Amino acid sequence: MRLCHSGRPKALLLGLLGRLCHTLSPGKRKREVTVSDTISFVQEQGIATLSFDNPARRNALGATELAAIDAALDALEPATRVLLITSSDDRIFCAGADLSQILEGVISGDRFQSVTNRIAGLPIPTIAVLTGNVFGGGAELALSCDFRIGRTGMLLRIPAAAIGLCYPVEGIERLTRRLGPNLCKRLLVAAETFSSEQLLANQLLDSVHSADEVRAAAQAYAETLLKLAPLSVSTMLDLIRQIEVGTYVRTDAEACAKHCADSEDLQEGIRAQREKRAPLFHGR
Repeated sequence: MRLCHSGRPKALLLGLLGRLCHTLSPGKRKREVTVSDTISFVQEQGIATLSFDNPARRNALGATELAAIDAALDALEPATRVLLITSSDDRIFCAGADLSQILEGVISGDRFQSVTNRIAGLPIPTIAVLTGNVFGGGAELALSCDFRIGRTGMLLRIPAAAIGLCYPVEGIERLTRRLGPNLCKRLLVAAETFSSEQLLANQLLDSVHSADEVRAAAQAYAETLLKLAPLSVSTMLDLIRQIEVGTYVRTDAEACAKHCADSEDLQEGIRAQREKRAPLFHGR
């Protein structure tokens, strides 16, 4: 039986991977978690930002980076309600798994998939901010997010067939579910390169912005999501995902919907509309 979300349990950051640094300023609380030299993670005012910072390696994700992402996800606070995944570089978003480490047996496709599965299953909305080009498993990571905002002129390509690699099976499943078999064939079998315009037209991107505006646009979208009722958002997000993967059960879904209907958030939302003010939701 699938249960609707009623909140995320607190998790501990893996001590081996990071240290905590707190910066307090009037009116806001910022929590920065140092997870690795190539990935930064910050939580501030309900929005978490995970940023890749290894452009010399095209932000390829090896064992250290995958462990760092896991540590960042473990460190998500209950007050965090949106996650942005981005890059510090305007040329590259992510090249996916580090192929040299795959060839050496340091990591496997399954290990990479375990991270993208965690992102896809988070109970909060996730936004991939594609500041630059996306290659290989970087596309899988982006499609694991709920929303994708891209930069004008960026390119996306999955060159698995060009190097003799079969894309991870779960990745093929996710791509086929989200894009349909025809588009999936073009991406995987034909290894086509897609422009930002093509990505937008094929709904792989939700919006496209200039390099100067893409980060601000993603931040603004995250702030829009932050204003919505968290219980309602997490419940509907979970139900949509269940429908997508075929685990949806109508009776369980109705129980989740009733939980929202009986919530304090709904009462607050109705009162706020009547009083013509912004609602103050608490996720209960």
